[in-house]
Amino acid sequence: MRAAEPGGHAEGPLWRSATEISREVRAGKLSAQAVLEAHLRRIEVVNQRLNAIVLPRFEAARAEAAALDAARARGEPLGPLAGVPITIKECFDLAGMQTTVGLPARVGRHAAADAPLVGQLRAAGAIVVGKTNLSQLMLFAEADNPVYGRTANPWALDRSPGGSSGGEAAIIAAGGVPLGLGSDIGGSVRIPAHSCGLCALKPTAGRLTMIGTGDLWAGQEGILDQAGPLARTVADLYLALRVLARPGQEAIDPAVPPVPLGDPEPIALPGLRVGFYEDDGVFAAAPSLRRAVRESAYALRARGADVEPFVPPDPGEAVRLWLGIIGAAGGAPFRRELRGGKVDRRIRQMALAAGLGRSG
Repeated sequence: MRAAEPGGHAEGPLWRSATEISREVRAGKLSAQAVLEAHLRRIEVVNQRLNAIVLPRFEAARAEAAALDAARARGEPLGPLAGVPITIKECFDLAGMQTTVGLPARVGRHAAADAPLVGQLRAAGAIVVGKTNLSQLMLFAEADNPVYGRTANPWALDRSPGGSSGGEAAIIAAGGVPLGLGSDIGGSVRIPAHSCGLCALKPTAGRLTMIGTGDLWAGQEGILDQAGPLARTVADLYLALRVLARPGQEAIDPAVPPVPLGDPEPIALPGLRVGFYEDDGVFAAAPSLRRAVRESAYALRARGADVEPFVPPDPGEAVRLWLGIIGAAGGAPFRRELRGGKVDRRIRQMALAAGLGRSG
């Protein structure tokens, strides 16, 4: 299965960016209902093979699209994500839907309210068509768990889409939606973006509230989980971040500092010092990644930057620290969640690597 066959605008709203869709819906050139139906048809084609959207809400999405078109007809102002179909990672609460993070014991526990970030996206006009698959406890780089099963990579069904936000990456790469919300503590939006050929952003830790995400990391402050968007264009990441990081989060989450998101500023490249490396000595990079790093270094150097290779200091120790922090207290919170339920084999492997002992 090929994810992104050429077609672009010839197929109507499909393959357009979130930025384009919102602009044309607000201008009245596209209806939110037409945009949604085009993407739902695409989802019907691809999702049965991908298993990316595991909790659909298509009828609710249709009602929201109709309401948005009615608001536009009345001349009401529309938000910056007006009519954009999106998906959200299963770990984010969505009112009336379950949040399991792949744990059988959590099946049937329905959220009473949206996670704040989901609420912000919806308030901006985005239409949530469903929740997407992830790894159990979001602890390994695939999208597979005992509740929903395995998600496939849309470019090769026998391959993984990466994880833990693998369902998000798979459905975006396959054209089901142009934009999605994932989360990342050790690569969980960045790895799927790499595996599926997308763009992703992990914002600075603490920039976005993580209230309403299953409370798995409560009390662990050494390495912070952080929400982040995935899309097919960098411009869409910026659009989403402007919505997600809007002022006022500190009023509901004291862990978020009241620091406004600034506008990007141009950087003067002549004289700028840049260091790069292709191999950290622990995790071997794919040839395509090494090539991209070299090409980026060349482009920066050609524009006047002072670019030099360097060797990062002791990345092996960084990996050991990461595992130690994630597995602090013997992984007690995770062991409690896993007790009595089916445990994914990769969770058991990670438990051994992190020194957590028995996981269930």
